[in-house]
Amino acid sequence: MLAGAAEDPGGEVEGEPYPSLSETRAGGIGGTAALWDAELARGSMGARYAPLARIDFEQRDAVPMSGWPFSRETLDPFYARAQELCDAGPYDYEASGAEATNGPVPLRSDVVASGLFRFGPSDSFTRAQRDGLARGDTVRVLTPATATRILTAADGRAVQEVEASSAPGRSFRVQAGVYVLAAGGIENARLLLLSDIGNDHGLVGRCFMDHPTIRCRLELEPKSGWGLGFYDIRTVANRLVLGRLELREETLRAEGLLNGTFFVAPARDREQRAAAATRSIVQAARERRIPAEPVRRAGELVAGLDALGFAAHRRLAGAFPLLEPSLRLWPRSRLLDTLGLGPVSGWSGLRARPRVFDVHHVVEQAPDPERQITLGAGLDRFGSRVARLRWFLGAREAASADRSEELLREELQRLGVGRLRTARELAPDGDLAAVVHPSAHHHLGTTRMHRDARYGVVDPDGRVHALANLFVTGGSVFPTSGYVNPTLTIVALALRLGAHLRQDVSR
Repeated sequence: MLAGAAEDPGGEVEGEPYPSLSETRAGGIGGTAALWDAELARGSMGARYAPLARIDFEQRDAVPMSGWPFSRETLDPFYARAQELCDAGPYDYEASGAEATNGPVPLRSDVVASGLFRFGPSDSFTRAQRDGLARGDTVRVLTPATATRILTAADGRAVQEVEASSAPGRSFRVQAGVYVLAAGGIENARLLLLSDIGNDHGLVGRCFMDHPTIRCRLELEPKSGWGLGFYDIRTVANRLVLGRLELREETLRAEGLLNGTFFVAPARDREQRAAAATRSIVQAARERRIPAEPVRRAGELVAGLDALGFAAHRRLAGAFPLLEPSLRLWPRSRLLDTLGLGPVSGWSGLRARPRVFDVHHVVEQAPDPERQITLGAGLDRFGSRVARLRWFLGAREAASADRSEELLREELQRLGVGRLRTARELAPDGDLAAVVHPSAHHHLGTTRMHRDARYGVVDPDGRVHALANLFVTGGSVFPTSGYVNPTLTIVALALRLGAHLRQDVSR
């Protein structure tokens, strides 16, 4: 097992705005788990988990190139085992799994459904799995060691060895009977392209997918009885859960829509304006000048002074552990940044409940061959060409998101919950790009799985079609992406591949 160096080879991006490839992935044991920033408790980071929906595995007429070569039921046994490895609680993602007597309840509707996300700590990968590998005697881990090229036998039908480097100018080769490439959605494709293998039909690197997030706004009706507490972070049976809103699969099929989900979190406009005003005033003071629009800036600072105080309290408690017990005195200081939106998780436990919410719409991207990984002009520290990503939000995704938000708006109004302002309404001049966060750092689809080599890089077992002994696993083999965080599916696929390889060995 080669465990790559912690530093990232970088990369290039073209097309629409997208985060730097150096900031969204990591090498070494545990991979990007070292970057996870969902705050599960003070000082404890982790990630959200859920399996793909059954519709995500289906071939959908409205979504070209959709469909996995097996059903969700095929993966369910491996999902259950993956749930244990991720330390994410019971394998139960139905809304009923988080309902409690006299507790918050989900919305009931024929159009909108509710489900769960569960959470698990990052140290399941960065510590527990690492320690398990260190204790075992059946796996040899070479770290830091980065695979730089895959070399095939003379007839080109099987891998003969892998070239690797531990530092520039220091390379070696590894030989095995079977090779498994599990380097992430970008690096899997890059290494195949660098090695000029597996690309007989020009599919390596194509159909890159991520999970863009689009912001909407919900204002509750004054007399609405819905507190939406089901959709906040809560502890159920000693496990952290998060409720989610989504359109029912029947609705998706009838409307020909891509999948997606809606997170609900209190709007933070007042706090963000106060923080911006503080930065402006401080910068002006440093430069010994009066800030622009001083009266407005001062008003915004005063209006958000309470939020700034709670944020400062959290930072102080983080810097000085002796102050940690003081967080129990003020509930707002105990809120967590579990969603990457600031410290809002746990809002349903506050005495003063919010009435205005940001609704974050996470959308499925359709497979599109033009959204792809190729080799860039730059070189990494080993002299290999870096990855180049061509990224864009397609017209299909934008149209599907528009219609999904319209359906949700109609249903929330019908139920008397409140008024949803869609992303198009919030966006300046209707420019959707202004309210889209392009990446969840979920790199998917670049070595897609298909039974037919003309439409996929790997077969249903993860074997590269043209090679007898090279397998690929991870997010790159996803034919379609769904909308959920992909880690649970990635682990389940790895377990399924492991079972397949063990059967081969026994035969």
